[in-house]
Amino acid sequence: MGFFDKVPFCRKLSKITYMKFLFLILLTISMIFPLIGQQKKGKMKNVIHPEMKTGFAAMENVAQLPLLFPNGTQTKQPLAYDATGGNWDHHFLAAFTQYIDTIVLPGGKKIREYVIFDEYGPGVLYRQQMNAWYDRSKIPNGWLAWGEPDQPRADANIRYYFDDEAEPKIDMHLKDYFGTKFYPYTEPLAFVDSGYLFANSYYPLEFSKRLKVTLRPNAQSFEEMDTKWYQYTMLAFPSDYNISSWKGTETEHHNIISQWNNAGQNPNDLSGCQTIRSSNSIKKGEVKQIAHLKEPGSIVGFKLKVSPYSKETFFNAQIKIFWDDHPEADICLPVSYFFGAGGKDFPETSDKIFNQSLTSLMFGFRNIEQSYYNYFPMPFWKSAKIFFENNSGADISQLDLELIFKPESVLAYPYQKSGYFLAKRTIDSDPDTLGFRGVAFSETGKGHIVGITFYTDRYDMDGDEFTYIDDSRTPQIHGSGTEDDHNQGWAGRAYQKPLWGGLFNGYSGAYRIYLNDSYVFNKSILKCYEYSLTKPKFVNGGHTEVTTFYYKSGTDQGLMLTDELDVGNHYDEKLHQYSIEGMTWKGILKDEYDGYERNLQFGACTDDGKAFNGQSGFRVKIDPANQGVKLRKRINRNGNGVQKATVFVDGVKLDRPWQIVTLSMSTGKGTLDGWFDSDYEIPASFTEGKDSILVEIKYEASPQKSEINEFYYWVYSYVGY
Repeated sequence: MGFFDKVPFCRKLSKITYMKFLFLILLTISMIFPLIGQQKKGKMKNVIHPEMKTGFAAMENVAQLPLLFPNGTQTKQPLAYDATGGNWDHHFLAAFTQYIDTIVLPGGKKIREYVIFDEYGPGVLYRQQMNAWYDRSKIPNGWLAWGEPDQPRADANIRYYFDDEAEPKIDMHLKDYFGTKFYPYTEPLAFVDSGYLFANSYYPLEFSKRLKVTLRPNAQSFEEMDTKWYQYTMLAFPSDYNISSWKGTETEHHNIISQWNNAGQNPNDLSGCQTIRSSNSIKKGEVKQIAHLKEPGSIVGFKLKVSPYSKETFFNAQIKIFWDDHPEADICLPVSYFFGAGGKDFPETSDKIFNQSLTSLMFGFRNIEQSYYNYFPMPFWKSAKIFFENNSGADISQLDLELIFKPESVLAYPYQKSGYFLAKRTIDSDPDTLGFRGVAFSETGKGHIVGITFYTDRYDMDGDEFTYIDDSRTPQIHGSGTEDDHNQGWAGRAYQKPLWGGLFNGYSGAYRIYLNDSYVFNKSILKCYEYSLTKPKFVNGGHTEVTTFYYKSGTDQGLMLTDELDVGNHYDEKLHQYSIEGMTWKGILKDEYDGYERNLQFGACTDDGKAFNGQSGFRVKIDPANQGVKLRKRINRNGNGVQKATVFVDGVKLDRPWQIVTLSMSTGKGTLDGWFDSDYEIPASFTEGKDSILVEIKYEASPQKSEINEFYYWVYSYVGY
């Protein structure tokens, strides 16, 4: 009996009929399987590669903003500031100059170059802010809001040396490099104030090994000018990260120029996106859900239009966003704050703010159109719920919401390597003028800041930023005046640029977007602004209100303290097998960390330590499940100039030296704050699977100092991955 005869159903069919039936089945299957294949192909996720792009590629790729930075990435900001805790940030030798290089020209002539930036890579210098053209010596009893690009005291060339090359790749007059007239250092990536009070550039400079920036004076008077400031913000990536050094002025960046010239339009890639719209009316006192997205993906455009568009709805209606069914709102803000506004409780400016419009690359509001927008990518992995709470005291007759949604099937963010988009409002005050700092933002976990708005009432612009990352007692980001921290100078003006600006000036109604110069943290971050001594007119104190936009991991990954070594403590040294060769000093010092103007003794402590021009070694505990290690060292910098060392882990030399370049000269205005915490990152390839490592620190000769010192070590393991 054949197969046909064994199948009961088939017995009822003739063989010819059966063959026809079988043919139809096979034909149907042959048609379905390609469709299944196509369906699967259509649902394949375009996962963003976790190794993020850098330089221009990062700047145009807004979609990578939620990606968490690789372990060992540091945000750094060399700048001019007064290390005595005072307000002499403009002092040329003690605040502006990091150290001095002596260059021998052909023929034997020696000239000096003043180093303002010297960092080892791989890294990217993303932000350059400069203020060097105003000569206050002409009016010693006051100041005039006008600078001179050709004034003799700003007559110098700025020089950029890449990867220890003998000659700089960039060698231009200071006024030309920052003057926006010489391609490619032109608008919109570069800007100079019409009165030459300040200039800045977002032209990124990538470097593989090292970047050093110097100023070579063309006139003796340049060295006599004290009214100079700068801030250079960079990201230092792990030493095994692949970055190629800047290729030159022909580097392609037309897409960035187009994005920035069209600020207010969505800079995201909108291919494959869906538009979700809703309209609602909301009575006063009512809370209404205005959107519920039930599939994973990301919001890449968020527009809102509210009627009536009044001061009451602008400041008193609230927006609440819940990611992935979290029990508490991830974002809870007055509605206008989510789009760049603030200062609702400041009577002198709140009316003016409401009547303004703001246009930046990532957020804004438009008084005439009565609308708001936010273009930060906002990924989620289950769902998103958006609520609108009408506390305005008036009925809202029309609320139009437009979301641009990119499904996970089009673009998928890896949960372990991405962060939720969050926004937090922080209010601080100085009611009696006796405090020394105001807190602008505080958070724990792993993430990065991508933007802020800064609103003030009776606040002085001379307050410096102090941002402490991962429990460091030295601020990794030290400012030189609030308006400088927001890319302006000498109070600033009401500029509105793609990444920075202000509704009034550089410290009231100001904003700055950290598009690629993000503040990266792995354990904690504390962002403060000092209350300056130069504000006697504000007898009733001052107030700040800061909204911070940031991404934060939803996991428990981050940094864990796994060991400590107290150098100079005999028991601790023995426990960690500490050894030293070429010791030049040992003893006990009492000193302070970087101080605030109203608390110059900030962080005072007494510690014992040692200095050497040979090497030291010690064994420390780490977590076996680590994905890299951070070493933090307390040094004393008073009079020490550059401290540089080669680092070995278990006998293997690491490519990046541990170089600490920090201000060390006295201004004559006070005692230098000498304690300084410096971080060094060890890649996971040196530490994976180990429960301890032997670390050796070998002194490298420096023209600035014949020894290095060490007082205390903290050892952190990257865990939770």
